[in-house]
Amino acid sequence: MNLLVKITITILLLVIASYYLYFYITPSVTVINKSEYVITKVNVSLPKSNLNFGSIELEQVNTIYYSLSQHDGSYNYSLNIDGKLITGACGYLTNNELNKRLVITVSKRNRVGCSQ
Repeated sequence: MNLLVKITITILLLVIASYYLYFYITPSVTVINKSEYVITKVNVSLPKSNLNFGSIELEQVNTIYYSLSQHDGSYNYSLNIDGKLITGACGYLTNNELNKRLVITVSKRNRVGCSQ
């Protein structure tokens, strides 16, 4: 019985470690809304995929993880804020970048900043 408990705990710990390792390795895009308005639509285009964040409320953060398999290229974003469409590009991604993090921050005056 004691061996069964040890095996069960070991398997459980391996599953939990695998879960957290997946989110550590997988690249992501995070959008932070520090503006004075709700962002009604956020879309980030990657060379091989498209990330749709939907709407992001005031002072909210949303993160989407994407596939490691990508072509080389830029992150292209489009944001709908207060009825205005803001578009641009920032950052660069390549195939199989582990733990890649892009953070898009919308500031008080609807200025968009990117950091990697």
